[in-house]
Amino acid sequence: MAQSAYDEIRKAGGEIVAISNDSVESLKEGADQSGIQFVLLSDPKAVVIRIYHLEHKGLNVRDPEATGARPAVFFLNADHTVASVYQPEDIRYHLSAADIVARFKQTK
Repeated sequence: MAQSAYDEIRKAGGEIVAISNDSVESLKEGADQSGIQFVLLSDPKAVVIRIYHLEHKGLNVRDPEATGARPAVFFLNADHTVASVYQPEDIRYHLSAADIVARFKQTK
């Protein structure tokens, strides 16, 4: 969903960055297959994931202690302060492209 909002957010002066605990290689492969153009950052040790309280254990059935990242969207103001955060309880739910753009336009 974020990719379809990317051009409009860039035109408005914004940027999309995604952080995952997947490897660089895995992120590159997924981006290539999906046509993702925004920045994907690999955080295999979940350092940033933990800082933002996005750690989610139990996503990997083969390794229940493995850490995954809960989906969340942080909308930042121009001064890099957090304007708002979207983090659903159900990890399967994501914002639509239209919702991402609308929420982005509410930032300052």
